[in-house]
Amino acid sequence: MPVSLAPAWAEHDKLAKSLPRNVRESLGVAFTPRALALRLAHDTLGKFPKQQCPQILDPACGLGALLLAALEWATVQRPLWVAPMLAGRMQGWEVGRELSDGARKVLAVAGKCLNAPCKVKLHTTDSLMSDEQEIADAILLCPPFRELRGAESQSLPPDKRAWFARRFGSFASLPSFHGAFAELAGRLVKRQAGRVGMLLPFKVADQPDYAGLRRALANLLALESLSQAPIGAIAGVSDELGQFVFIAGKGDISGEPWKSRQDEQEQVYQSSIMRHAPLPQGIFCDIGINPGNSAHLLLTDKPEPGAMPIRDASDVIAFGVRNPRMLLRGKVPRVTGFYAKISPPSVFKQVKILIQRDGSRVIAAKHNPPAFFRDDLIGCLGSPAFDDDYLLGVFNSEYFARLYRDSFREGRLRAQGKITIEQLNALPVPSRRAAGASYDAVIQVSRELQKVAGRDPKLRAHLETLVRKAYGV
Repeated sequence: MPVSLAPAWAEHDKLAKSLPRNVRESLGVAFTPRALALRLAHDTLGKFPKQQCPQILDPACGLGALLLAALEWATVQRPLWVAPMLAGRMQGWEVGRELSDGARKVLAVAGKCLNAPCKVKLHTTDSLMSDEQEIADAILLCPPFRELRGAESQSLPPDKRAWFARRFGSFASLPSFHGAFAELAGRLVKRQAGRVGMLLPFKVADQPDYAGLRRALANLLALESLSQAPIGAIAGVSDELGQFVFIAGKGDISGEPWKSRQDEQEQVYQSSIMRHAPLPQGIFCDIGINPGNSAHLLLTDKPEPGAMPIRDASDVIAFGVRNPRMLLRGKVPRVTGFYAKISPPSVFKQVKILIQRDGSRVIAAKHNPPAFFRDDLIGCLGSPAFDDDYLLGVFNSEYFARLYRDSFREGRLRAQGKITIEQLNALPVPSRRAAGASYDAVIQVSRELQKVAGRDPKLRAHLETLVRKAYGV
C-alpha cells in the first residue's frame, strides 16, 4: 500500500502561506498545487524505463512542489525509483534562500514518511547564470511568470538586459523570465532520451510575440504534448496556463503556433461553427466607464457620501465576483480639460453577465449584485432564448475557450490578448433544442459552480463534458 506524503504537502502549504509578501513578490513566486504537479510528473516521467531511475532536476524549485510530486508519483508508479531519488537522483535549484531552505524541510518530511534519509540535492543559486549543459534526464519546471516589457522593462538594468539577450535568443523578441527558464531547461536536459515538462502561460503556444521563443526552443526540444490547465490552477497567476511536455531533439523551427494534441485529433471547430448559430446581435454591450484622464477625480478607494461601487476586471473570476475595491464618486467637480465616458446608471442594471476583456479566453461571472463597471469588462444583456446560467456555463468552459482561440488565432486583437464584442458576436452557442438534455444539466452545474466561485475541479470537469455534448462533440 502506497505511503501517504500528506504531511509533506501540509508542510509545503504551511511554508507557502507564511512566506513574507515582499519575498514572494521580489522572486515572482507561484506555488504549484499538488494535483497540477502530479499531472506534470506523470506526463514527463511516465515514459522512462521502469527499472532505470532518471536524474531529475527542477531549476526553479521554490518550496519543492514538483520534486515532491515526482517522489509521490514514484511511490505508486515506480517504487524502485524511490530510494535512488531520495539518495541524490533528484536535485533542485532556487535563487531564494528562504525557498530553498523551505524545500529542504518539505523533502525531509517526505523522507520521514518513507522511513528513508533524504539526500536530495538542493542548491541556492541563480539558475539563469548557469553554464552547465545536459546534466539531467528529466526537467520539471514551473518558472516565475514575468514579461519584461512596458513598465516592467525598467526593472532590469540595460547592461543586465543586454546580457540576457546575448544568452537567451528569445529575449530579443519578447524578454521574459519564463522564456529564459524554458531555454535553460532545453540546455540542461540530456540529448539522449531527455524529457522536459514545463508549466508556462498558454499564450507561449500561439501568440506571435512568442515566435522567437518557439524558434529558440525548437533548436533544443520537440513538443510532444500540450494541454491546458484549469483556470486559476495556480493561486496568484492570472495567465491561462499550459502544460508543455518536450523531448530532447530538433523541433519545428518555423516559429508557427503550436497546437495541442487534442486540437489536432479533434477536427470539430469548423463543424461547430456551421452546426450552431451565434447569439442574437445586441446581446453584448460596451458600456463600461472609461475614466479618460479623470480617474483621480472620479474614483476613490475610501468611503465618501454618495460614492457607489465600481468593478473592474480584477473583480471578476470565472463564476464569481469579488466585492469592488473602488468607488465612483457621487459628486465630481467640473474641471476644464478633463474628460470621461459614463453611461447612465439604468444601463448597468440591465447587464446579466460580465466578461473580462483582456485574456486568451472568456472569463465570465453573473452581474450580481449590479454595480457600475470599468471598460475592461464587457456586458452581456442576456437573451429570452437562453438561460443566463446556461450562457455562463458555456462561456467559462474549456471548449468555448478553445473555440475562441481557434477562430481568432491570427487576429490583431486576439494576438494582443483582447476579446472584442465582434468576436463574441461571431462565436456559436448551441440552442436549447440543439443542446437537448445537456441544456438543463449545464444550468444545474453552472449554478453549483457559482456557489463555490468555480473552485471545484470535479464540477468543472463535469461541465466540460456537458458543454461538449451540447456542441455535439
